Amino acid sequence: MRIAYLCCDFGVPVAGTVGCSIHVQETVRALRAMGHSVELYAPGAAGDPSGAMPLSGTVGDVVRLMAEESADTPWNHVIGEVRTLLYSECLREELMRAAAFRPDVIYERYALFSYAGLELARELGVPFLLEANAPLVDEQVRYRKLTLRRTAGELERRVLSGADAVIVISRAMERYVRGVGVPRERIVLLPNGADPARFRPGVSGEAVRRRHRLVGKRVIGFVGSLRPWHDLGTLVSAARLLHRRDPDVRLLIVGDGRLTGTLLPAERHVAWAGAVPHDEVPAHMAAMDVVVVPYVQAPEQYFSPLKLYEAMAMAKPIVGARIGQVEEVLDDGESGLLYEPGDAHDLAERIASILTAPDGGMRMAAAARARVDGSRTWEQNARRIVELSQALIGMPAAP
Repeated sequence: MRIAYLCCDFGVPVAGTVGCSIHVQETVRALRAMGHSVELYAPGAAGDPSGAMPLSGTVGDVVRLMAEESADTPWNHVIGEVRTLLYSECLREELMRAAAFRPDVIYERYALFSYAGLELARELGVPFLLEANAPLVDEQVRYRKLTLRRTAGELERRVLSGADAVIVISRAMERYVRGVGVPRERIVLLPNGADPARFRPGVSGEAVRRRHRLVGKRVIGFVGSLRPWHDLGTLVSAARLLHRRDPDVRLLIVGDGRLTGTLLPAERHVAWAGAVPHDEVPAHMAAMDVVVVPYVQAPEQYFSPLKLYEAMAMAKPIVGARIGQVEEVLDDGESGLLYEPGDAHDLAERIASILTAPDGGMRMAAAARARVDGSRTWEQNARRIVELSQALIGMPAAP
């Protein structure tokens, strides 16, 4: 099957190391491993190792110049909004002109202001699958800026409602798209996954421990982007409490983001590895005795924590916030432990119970690994995408 995979979001570097980037990479890799032909179209640069195909010619230059110019102006968010609209329209036109572009299905990772996938699918007469990972209009208003709010909202409604199938990563996201007007029968729940061949027990973390002076220490770990919704403040406070009780406790933080420098105190029990390539993440997780999945308390939790599934695949003891999909996935006391979001003392006690347990939490870790093997791998996700696509080929398009 020929699949055109579109990602028109300039905030998703398809060759990057953040969770959204890994989601794209692993989905494409798994589909190709099954023997399907996948062409990735995203605003990457020519020669991008991801294999993305950027716009060519003058319009490609204009889009890139807008990206460079937006960093130096107070109106950068407006430029970003217009840039995505321009990219979406020009990508649609360029692909319609391409003689070799004849996919069996269009698969798009939903992006704010993007409508290229919907238009292409209707013009080519092929199914349109839309992957919705977050309520992007609400998220943009809450965490950033949004000027063309009415336009963004209307485009979101049209694209979600017009998709032949909407793939969502969480139950909260399912409720959101139903509220937009998508019928229940067109919504498919497909959370994030992990590659159990890469993230597996037995990976050595000794080199990472030596690099960060963690040999012989009890290591608490976090892997992910340093974003407002990742409650690093509570984790840092919990690690400080534990370090006061036991000087051998260390906190290893792997990742980068907007909060770098504000949440990482210059304390000797905190080691920061920064962002690392995805193929180095298993070794960093292997260096951790406990992996923490922290989140802030919020009315709705739309996330599907990639690093949760990767830690489960590594068979690492996990402590996660009692919220959203973390609470749904971790059986408290069976495959991990849960703590109350924002409560550093509760988090510290949960971590301490694993560090002092006779088996170091390995019974729960083994149960977590078994759950990933059974239902949460990228290969299983890709298989479901193919099943959906094949069922929709030849069917009438969504109204």
